[in-house]
Amino acid sequence: MSSIAALADALYGEEIARVRAMTPGDKLLEGPRLFARACRLMLDGIRHQHPEIDDEGLRALLVDRLARLRVLERR
Repeated sequence: MSSIAALADALYGEEIARVRAMTPGDKLLEGPRLFARACRLMLDGIRHQHPEIDDEGLRALLVDRLARLRVLERR
């Protein structure tokens, strides 16, 4: 096993242990936290692609992309 694969396995094991140790309430809140993080990452990507757009425009593009994803998920 390569050192990268071993590291990935160790990180995965730590993540599993962390989730198992979470309370049910924390698990419930994890969904919105992950969604917020994904939105921040998407905004960073949009900002990188379109540095000329202001914050309002970035949010509009984010909403548009999320709507497109929703359509794709329904197929």
